[in-house]
Amino acid sequence: MSSTNAQFSQVLSKTLPPEMTFNLPKESVYAERQTVQFTAQGGPEFAPGNTISVLLPPRNDMMDTHCTFLQFSAKTADANVAFCDSIFSIIDRVRVYSAGGALLEELPYYNLRQRIEADVTVPQHLKDSCLGVAQGYFATGADRFAVSSGLHRYMLPIKSALLSNQKHLPMKYLGGICVEFTLAPGADACVVKNNAIPSYSVKDVCIVSDLIKLNDQQIAVMDAAFKKQGLKLYGTTYNHHFLNYSVPNSTLNVSDRSASQKDVLVSFRDNAVLNDNAKDSFLRAKTIATYQFSIKLSNAFHGHVIGAGMSVDKYNAPAEGTFCIGRNLESSRTIVSGDKSCKSQAVDMQIILTSSTVPNQRVDAFVGVDIVYEFLPTGEVNLYK
Repeated sequence: MSSTNAQFSQVLSKTLPPEMTFNLPKESVYAERQTVQFTAQGGPEFAPGNTISVLLPPRNDMMDTHCTFLQFSAKTADANVAFCDSIFSIIDRVRVYSAGGALLEELPYYNLRQRIEADVTVPQHLKDSCLGVAQGYFATGADRFAVSSGLHRYMLPIKSALLSNQKHLPMKYLGGICVEFTLAPGADACVVKNNAIPSYSVKDVCIVSDLIKLNDQQIAVMDAAFKKQGLKLYGTTYNHHFLNYSVPNSTLNVSDRSASQKDVLVSFRDNAVLNDNAKDSFLRAKTIATYQFSIKLSNAFHGHVIGAGMSVDKYNAPAEGTFCIGRNLESSRTIVSGDKSCKSQAVDMQIILTSSTVPNQRVDAFVGVDIVYEFLPTGEVNLYK
């Protein structure tokens, strides 16, 4: 007597159509994976204000962006100088260029944007772990001055529409890209004691990535597809805006011209802290009591779909040192959907603040936006944001 499982499998094979049955292939293609270092040009040592360039050349490999990191060694000038809470603080700006020199992505105030994200999403127990230490966080009870003045190796994910893309990157069809990291001034990246001069050094910089090697048959298939239609990549980047907050009980307008906006982060920092080398320049100040968030369109959008109305409920400002306004603008869609003609219009995101005094502060807004890259067989690159 045959088993129940055997009988069931026979019934399945006769009742299900062929497209609904699945069998493992008799032979599968083996993908070779290797870890490769792309070393920075110049150096080997870099100082505050220097720009570090790393070239990612075209090759017959797929780059695994989930296993791609910026790696370097760093230390402060002496034991009277310490890095701010994350080693991200030393990276002022990131730029990505095509092989032809076209600017594909620019991420200004990268250190502030990453600090906000880390403060919101990285709990202390992760900062205490070996991974947190490798990313430049200080473990509970650690002497940040003693740690920072010693030479340590750090490994950071690169938050970029291309280099943290959800898909593997076919390096051959990118044509070669150059990634630039501009180091922040010492006064922005460090805190000091005993009136020391804030300074640091960085050396042995590279991008480390896992690459998946393709065989000749796979390359031939991809070559044919690329010659026919090119390569499109989708990602999320951000635009940066300075906001003017100079009078009490005012409304801040974040005007952004992109095809779609996904989120907004607004950081408030006290100028007195920014100008004090003994204090962390990325700490955010509580200078308002409550805030509201609303959206308006500065022009008609030619019939394009507009997202649902945003809440204007009042929110109490959280504690000093952690305060930033954040709002996710997505539900099932972004605020504005449509073609590239939307770029000529603007969305104004209004933040209504309640404060009884005139603040003395620096206000930065980061608006997350969709971006599309189109790499063409001719070597040209189009981008839509």
